[in-house]
Amino acid sequence: MKGLSYVQKTAIPYLILLALSLASIAITTSTFFDQFVLTNLEKELISETILAAESLENNPFLTEIDAEAKHLAEITGNRVTIIMADGTVIGESDRSALGMDNHLLRPEVQSAIHGKPEPFIRLSLTMHQRYIYVAAPIYSKQAMIGVVRLARSLESYDATIEKFRGVLILTASISLLIAIIFMILQTSKRFNPLRKISEAIFTSSEGELKTIADKSRHDEIGLLISSHNAQAERINLQIQNLRNERTKLSAILFNMTDGVILVNGQGVVTMINPSAQKLFQTNFQAEKDNTLIEVVRQHQIVDLWQLTLQSGKTQNITIQTSMEKDNVQVIGSLLGPILPGEVLLLFQDLTLLRKLETVRKDFISNISHELRTPLASLKALTETLQNGAINDPKVSGRFLSQMDEEIDNLAQIVTEILELSKIESGKVPLTKKLCTIDELVTRPVERMRMQAERAGINLDSVLDKNLPKIEVDIVRIQQVFVNLIHNAIKFTSPGGTIKVSAALKNQTVQFSIADSGIGIPPTDLKRIFERFYKTDPSRSSSGTGLGLSISKHIIEAHGGEIWVESTLGMGSTFTFSIPIVKTENIFRKP
Repeated sequence: MKGLSYVQKTAIPYLILLALSLASIAITTSTFFDQFVLTNLEKELISETILAAESLENNPFLTEIDAEAKHLAEITGNRVTIIMADGTVIGESDRSALGMDNHLLRPEVQSAIHGKPEPFIRLSLTMHQRYIYVAAPIYSKQAMIGVVRLARSLESYDATIEKFRGVLILTASISLLIAIIFMILQTSKRFNPLRKISEAIFTSSEGELKTIADKSRHDEIGLLISSHNAQAERINLQIQNLRNERTKLSAILFNMTDGVILVNGQGVVTMINPSAQKLFQTNFQAEKDNTLIEVVRQHQIVDLWQLTLQSGKTQNITIQTSMEKDNVQVIGSLLGPILPGEVLLLFQDLTLLRKLETVRKDFISNISHELRTPLASLKALTETLQNGAINDPKVSGRFLSQMDEEIDNLAQIVTEILELSKIESGKVPLTKKLCTIDELVTRPVERMRMQAERAGINLDSVLDKNLPKIEVDIVRIQQVFVNLIHNAIKFTSPGGTIKVSAALKNQTVQFSIADSGIGIPPTDLKRIFERFYKTDPSRSSSGTGLGLSISKHIIEAHGGEIWVESTLGMGSTFTFSIPIVKTENIFRKP
């Protein structure tokens, strides 16, 4: 009876006992009734047979015997057969006696011959029914001259017994059904307090134990319900506190930028936060035993875990998890008595910090270099003037002119640094208005054409027809064109070409400045738009290195993008896109 409730286990044996008792009572009653009815029937038939035999004693010669048999059959309602002492049938109430078998050996005839009328039950071969037979001797002057046999069909008796048995079975079935219904009601949720208690204990809502509302009982079960409710309230309070702590911990781990992995003593990962999953590009499944090597795919980390586990001391290494993340610090700590055998691995991505540090160093180096050159020149010029050159009008005039140029270079550097700082901080507003593509491109191209011709470079523009108008800050977008064309002229040899084009693509207008210059090394492509970055310092001593960075911020302020494609020795193509739809100004007026 595995899986059954306590009440069911208690009730089912009683139901089985009740079913056996009902079956026993039904069988006993049926047997008793069967024997009672059959005994009465046999006694009645014996009496009728003896009376029939006595009535035939007045007919010693057994004349008109068929008439006598039919007469007796009408009186008794039974089948009557008159048989001679030698077994010959001489009279029959239901059929002709001629041709009937000799009945001398029939058991009821033999019993009658021996003076003991006894009933016998068997199937009649002539009538094809079950009959009860009783025979009695016929005497004449103290001598037996024959036998009279009465036979009664048991068809009515069998039908009565069958009906009685049906009533008994129906009564027993109804009684058993009533008992089963009563058991179901007793074991149901409504009438079974034990089931209520067990369901309250093992059924929870969001992890909390249920209390039982039924407090009206004053027996042992009522005391059990009260104890359960008090215990459930204490446990629910503890569960709520644990849930709050778990929620806080989950929120901290989920929002941490550092990766966290918890590994047990068998090397199976028991917890991993989203940052670690993103770092190692793994899809952690808590229901499976994910080993550490399967998750991180780094033997260095596995070695760190083993060393931490063996030494019991905090260990750390710096590894490269991918081409983009080459500075990841891994710290392994043994959690000790809190979680025995568990090691906490903390992953700190230092790549961005290293890049920022590199950018900072490059910025300081570049700005120092850019400022040092004009300042050194000014220092040399002033020392020369102080040493007497100021008294020579020709020399002093040329030196002052050079000093003026160097001061202009310094002013340009400072101006561009301030301009970039304002753009990055969003303090420079964009004055947008609708303009045609031709109006936007023609002026900067014509402005730079003379410089291109002096350098022996062919500058041309190709614009698709029917280009839509776009809403931009014309002055700043033209500044982008000037910066990009100026760079193209600077890195293109005489005889080369520069082509400015515009085309409609993906709801944007894409502008391209393609040159046939020296190209950009692949290692420099990622940093080309950084402040002060120069691809070839030896060939680009002029300029501040801020032009591309300023251009990038201007394009992004318009909601567009800028990128470069280049092949060494074959030239470069700078492309930027401006959305056709109106875009919200990123730079706000102060």
